[in-house]
Amino acid sequence: MLLVGVGHVFLAGLLFADPFGDIVSSGVIAAVPFDARASEEGAALWFTVNGVLLVMLGQLARAHQLHAGRLPASPGWLLVGLGLCGAVAAPVSGFWVYLALGTLWISDSRS
Repeated sequence: MLLVGVGHVFLAGLLFADPFGDIVSSGVIAAVPFDARASEEGAALWFTVNGVLLVMLGQLARAHQLHAGRLPASPGWLLVGLGLCGAVAAPVSGFWVYLALGTLWISDSRS
């Protein structure tokens, strides 16, 4: 989870260099439009936020494992559900990674 999140943040810098440049050149504050059409700036922001949240979830999972010994299964099932729903809507996407992460999480919760 942690590695996928770090990879996500790293890729955001590579994939969205131009939109991030546009955000900065627009002064950052209110520089990301969220209207009827998705913007590249909005995609860059959400891609990065998603990576940061994955890092945070990975850190929480690691801390929980150290103190409790194993993970609860419920977050894994939520990741599986998110992955399946997202993959149905967008088959060529990274939603398959959530499915894999959720499966690994559930497996780890049983050991």
